[in-house]
Amino acid sequence: MRKVLFLSFLVAAAGLVPTACKMAPNDNPGDTVAASVFAPIDTAAINRRARAKAVKLAHAKDSVDIFYIGSGSTKQRLQLVSYPSRRDTLVYGKTRHIKRSGNTDVGSVVRVAFWVSGSDSLVKSVEQL
Repeated sequence: MRKVLFLSFLVAAAGLVPTACKMAPNDNPGDTVAASVFAPIDTAAINRRARAKAVKLAHAKDSVDIFYIGSGSTKQRLQLVSYPSRRDTLVYGKTRHIKRSGNTDVGSVVRVAFWVSGSDSLVKSVEQL
């Protein structure tokens, strides 16, 4: 009789203990990605922006003797990129003693003075703006 009472007590106690059902759905999405990644690319908007930029550059007037210093500059040569459109690239030689004022690193905006001898033009001074 004790065994039956003890067994019924264990069954009753087991019914009070919360247990999980193994068949319950598991909500584990794992690594998720934002929906914007799957959204189609709006090529019409990209094309509109590209056309607007091309029209803007087509009507841009470059400044005279004002350039960006290009990354192709060396000790003997100076690469100049047109300002502000960056459409044209020119490479000039330097005079023996070039005068510099300010920062003349790659990418800086400078005013350039040329020394013309016959058919050749050389850069004689570079001034940062």
